[in-house]
Amino acid sequence: MVKLILIIYLISIAIFLMGCESLLFKSLIKEQEWSENYALADGVRSNAPEVIDGDLNTIGKALFPEKIYGRVITGGIPNTEVDIILPEKKSIRKIVIHSDELPSFSVLASTGKKDEWQLIKEFSNNNKKEIVIRTSVVTDAIKIRAKAKTTFDGLNRGRVGVTQSVKITEPEIKEIELYGFK
Repeated sequence: MVKLILIIYLISIAIFLMGCESLLFKSLIKEQEWSENYALADGVRSNAPEVIDGDLNTIGKALFPEKIYGRVITGGIPNTEVDIILPEKKSIRKIVIHSDELPSFSVLASTGKKDEWQLIKEFSNNNKKEIVIRTSVVTDAIKIRAKAKTTFDGLNRGRVGVTQSVKITEPEIKEIELYGFK
């Protein structure tokens, strides 16, 4: 009987201490709060300004890099890009992308060296309309590199023979948000 009372007493103390530890732990470790959306700050620029205007009803297009406009493209369709340039380096912990049609894309961060980018995350067969990426990167520029949309427009019959007609369009992005911790 004494052993049973002792065991119950020890279990009671253990439960009490676990409860105290849990309360102490919760009071010491508060949930981290997100900063304001860095993409909406003064001085932020983008080659698709609609993606950083704070309005999910406007649509920006991921553009082909300027160096390919007016050229005949051979060997495949180049990727499109949206760049967001911050006025200063920020510690980015979360990126949120809103798009109804962004199946294959990569998210990159500038390393600080000219034309050098670090891969944050790559997506293929994405069907989400809101993509949330957790990261830990210090940078002043983020790039979304996406595959262009291609749709088959039919066959063209001409003197040379039959050719396929393919329509190429830039992916549309509603908004890109960048956050750090407060």
